[in-house]
Amino acid sequence: MDIGKRIRNLRQTRNLNVSELAQKAFISQSYLSDIETGRTAPSLDKLNIICKTLDISLGEFFGEVAELPVELIRLIESAQKLSKNEVRLLSDFIDSLVSRQQR
Repeated sequence: MDIGKRIRNLRQTRNLNVSELAQKAFISQSYLSDIETGRTAPSLDKLNIICKTLDISLGEFFGEVAELPVELIRLIESAQKLSKNEVRLLSDFIDSLVSRQQR
């Protein structure tokens, strides 16, 4: 998937120019332009901010999570806000729940 093209298409369908989206997403116009043209890749954090500005979840952006139940989509979106240590703890917790289910 070309992330830059996807952002550009979403921006254009919302009738926003580069300057407007950059301002709303609190990033520079040149940085957004570099993302859209493929000269740089956004961090997950920046991509999440851009997606929120475009009123789309990361799951919808990548088109991979849309078929999951709403509860799982919310869980994924919430987990993205956690620190690396918190994600590891959450993963350990989920692993323990799954192993209990398998007994």
